Amino acid sequence: MQEKNYEFKQKWFNYLEYEPHDGQLPLHYPKNEDVRFQVVVCGRRFGKTWASAMEATYVASQPNKRIWVVGMSYKKARLIFREIWQRMVIGHSDDVEKASEKDMYIRFKWGTIVEGMSADNPSSLVGEGLDLLVIDEVAKMNKKIWDMYLSPTVAGRKGKVIFITTPEGRNWIYDLFKLAQTDPLWESHTSPSWVNQYEFPLGLDDPAIIERKRNMSKELFGQEFGAEFSVFEGKVWNFNRTDDVGDYLYNPDLPTYCSIDFGYRMPAVLFIQTYWEDDIEHIVIFDSILHKQNIKTEDLIKLIKTKGYPIISYYGDPAGSNIQGQSGAGDMEIFRRSGIQILSTRDRKSRNVVASVAYTRGFFESADGIRRVHVDQKCIDVIEDFEEYRYPESEDGKPIKEEPLKNGYHDHGNDAFRYFIINRFPMRNQEMKRIQR
Repeated sequence: MQEKNYEFKQKWFNYLEYEPHDGQLPLHYPKNEDVRFQVVVCGRRFGKTWASAMEATYVASQPNKRIWVVGMSYKKARLIFREIWQRMVIGHSDDVEKASEKDMYIRFKWGTIVEGMSADNPSSLVGEGLDLLVIDEVAKMNKKIWDMYLSPTVAGRKGKVIFITTPEGRNWIYDLFKLAQTDPLWESHTSPSWVNQYEFPLGLDDPAIIERKRNMSKELFGQEFGAEFSVFEGKVWNFNRTDDVGDYLYNPDLPTYCSIDFGYRMPAVLFIQTYWEDDIEHIVIFDSILHKQNIKTEDLIKLIKTKGYPIISYYGDPAGSNIQGQSGAGDMEIFRRSGIQILSTRDRKSRNVVASVAYTRGFFESADGIRRVHVDQKCIDVIEDFEEYRYPESEDGKPIKEEPLKNGYHDHGNDAFRYFIINRFPMRNQEMKRIQR
């Protein structure tokens, strides 16, 4: 029976001119045809939208089926729904009884219904019996969306569920992934990004993959492109005293920068230089002003100027432009009045703490083992801050929030370093270019 059904599916895919790559094959042709729950963990640019939509079209070609594609939002759900629409509605009006692309609804003349749904509207996810449920980027969802709202929709009709996602640490999707080891109704598989030969023709040796491996942390590269359940809990930076601390004194021949985390209670200032080695720009922290409490902005400026370093650029927190109650001016404005212009990137991605921290991790150790951050041994406070910067422990059943803890002491120096990275090495210039398939 399995061979017969798979033969029909192959003919259907041929009709749609869809040729899945090796990583997509287990989704379409599971070892056990009767498997009801598939957990497909894949890297970025794997082609999960395409694969999910093609599997949905196969089920939609059969009579009296009910199908949902669920995204984190209606906008995300529309990505999969649009692929189904383009292949089964456009040019096939004789097959359609009722359809609305805006409402993400299709009813075919053979009784099958396809709908796009949003996880951010849980009240809409009740009361239906489904034959196929596709949940996109499920690792980003709260576990209760599945337990309370979606799982009942497939219980009555013994429907099939496809959980397809890039991992988000070892959260509840990791637990679902492991069910395949003990429950015959579950099947799981992982596939890295570079298996998609349409996007990455040279596989792991593709220039885009090599670039990401060079400029991302090992854990983040493993998660985002290797489809690995990387563990982010514990230390934020892969900082090691043996490898990263030494005699890194001020060098008058190197460019010098200053990065600042404003704040009256405990401001943080790092003095940084950079140098090139083997076509890679390295970063040296040779001095700092850290862990000093209750310092007025004017006094902080004096402390910085007293150091006497020839600073070519000052970087800081965008929040420094906020007006203070006492002075009637923001920190940046007070610095400006003293002859110091603070630079601060303001694009949305750079201001996202989770994204910018993940980006900064790659400078401590990239996925291919390059270490670019070096600290002079006298900067005891910097070393302490780097070592004590921590992620929160995961909450059972909830996605891990990859935002470091703010204890009001060790986070300031780390924030100052992050501001240097995102300004000196802008994130928007380091993104992998997307290739149209």
